Amino acid sequence: MKLDIKKGVQKKPIKCVIYGHEGIGKSTLASKLPGCVFIDVEEGTSQLDVARLPTPKTWIEFLSELMEVAKSDLGIETLVIDTADAAERLCIEHV
Repeated sequence: MKLDIKKGVQKKPIKCVIYGHEGIGKSTLASKLPGCVFIDVEEGTSQLDVARLPTPKTWIEFLSELMEVAKSDLGIETLVIDTADAAERLCIEHV
């Protein structure tokens, strides 16, 4: 078997999870990332001056917003899902 060795930096999206108790500044930290847009599933960013999409009320709305962000050319560099457990609840309700 021939090994396919690649060198150099590979430009790929960075995936990150910020975990912690409520109110310690996770969303505030995320808001400082470049080109940041929130899918504020839990509606917890009302006190932050951030760009946000409409709050999805269903799993289908959530997926639709993800797809629109993925294909947009609006310069979105960072997508924040606030919070993952709230998005999970939408999924569970859908299933």
